[in-house]
This record gives sequence, C-alpha cells and structure tokens, in this order.
Amino acid sequence: MKSAIFAVALSTLSFLAVTPAGAQVQGSFGAIPIESCQDYVARAMSQAQMATGCSFPGARWSLDQASHMNWCKAASPRDRGREDEERREALLTCRGDFGAVPITNCNEYAARSRSQVELAQSLDGCTFDGMRWSANLVQHKNWCNRNAAARHEFEDAERRKELAACKVNPK
Repeated sequence: MKSAIFAVALSTLSFLAVTPAGAQVQGSFGAIPIESCQDYVARAMSQAQMATGCSFPGARWSLDQASHMNWCKAASPRDRGREDEERREALLTCRGDFGAVPITNCNEYAARSRSQVELAQSLDGCTFDGMRWSANLVQHKNWCNRNAAARHEFEDAERRKELAACKVNPK
C-alpha cells in the first residue's frame, strides 16, 4: 500500500517538474487564477503590445500599466485569470507585428516571453523552434541578464513576427 502511494506521489512530482512554472492553462473549472498583480500586469502589457494594430476595443487592451494595476488590485485572482484568458483568446485571431518595443527590465522581458510562448502553444499547425520558444522563464531571464537591451527588443520583435506569420487555427 505504501509503495502505491509513493508511486502516485512520485508521478505527480515528475509531472510538476516538467510543467513550466506559472504555466497558464485552461483548467476544468475555467482559467487558472493569477495571484500576483505584478504577474498580471506584465502579462496584460505584453498582450496589449502584441495586439497593436488589431483594433481591439476596451480597457483590456490599454497600454497604460497603471490602469491594469488599478484593475488588478480590485479583482480576484480568478477574475485576473479570466481576463488573461480572454486576451489570449482574442490574440489567436490577430497577432500584430509592429517592430521593436522598449523593454524596461529582465522581469518584463521574461513576462513577454511567457505570453508569447503561451500564445504559440495555443496555435496548431505552426512550428516554433529554438531557445526563443523555450517555456523555461529562468532561461529567458538569464539570457536577458547576459545581453544588451537592444537584443531584448530584437528577440521580442522576432517572436511577435513569427506569431504574426502563423496563419492557422487555434487548438
């Protein structure tokens, strides 16, 4: 009996070890809650920047960081997750490519990378290869810390360009 419980626990830990940290997936009861407003705002800004040129209406697509932070502070973690999911679903229909966007720090770079990788994972029929598409946020942050700001913006723009070029249906 103890060995069966140990096997189940070990398989669960193995699954968690290979699942990207902070992975945003659709759960059986809706979007996964987002606990941190810093995390929520980073995702919102990345997604709003990816949507430039898509003409999406509403505050959801604001490029004003403070308005996303104010909304987040009044929202529940579950509402934050739903809002993130709604933006991602909309981005499946329109992925803008509009050149370099300033990135203020490596936390922001990693958050943008995560949003772009999550969107790429939502697309069926396109291949996104290389370290640029790694789901490992630590790798993105470490890379960012070792490279100049111009390289951060270039990589971000290249990911957006590849996403915009993918003209397939979502999974």
